[in-house]
Amino acid sequence: MSDMALPVNPFPGFYAMVRVGIFWDMDQRKIDDQNDAHSAPQNIRKTLSVAGHFGDVEIMAYGIDDGHDFKDQAKFSPFPAGADIARHTKMLEDIRVWSSKSGNPSNLFLIMGEPSVDFRTDIEILKSSKHYKIHYVEP
Repeated sequence: MSDMALPVNPFPGFYAMVRVGIFWDMDQRKIDDQNDAHSAPQNIRKTLSVAGHFGDVEIMAYGIDDGHDFKDQAKFSPFPAGADIARHTKMLEDIRVWSSKSGNPSNLFLIMGEPSVDFRTDIEILKSSKHYKIHYVEP
């Protein structure tokens, strides 16, 4: 995964300065051949900056522990191969914790394929009650 495809003006108004949380399923959306675990988060941050975001960015990645070295660029939670439900449950738990520590509004990015657990209710609550901007990223 080298570049994120963002919509036009993804950070209108105060969304340009508020916190960004990125939750990345590395089993479903792998790092591409031009990047590694250190450069991919740097490229994500650069893409967000070019798109007009200037606030804090936190990246949480989930997947098979095959030697990824994020060098403090992202928090990595390892899972065995095929543990989709456990991985997605952990992502959802982390989204809940992250959102409880984040102000209103915030930006939330999901880099993943089809979830094996239901994220819809939690995501709708963040959108409606906490005024989060939710971005689904297809690299």
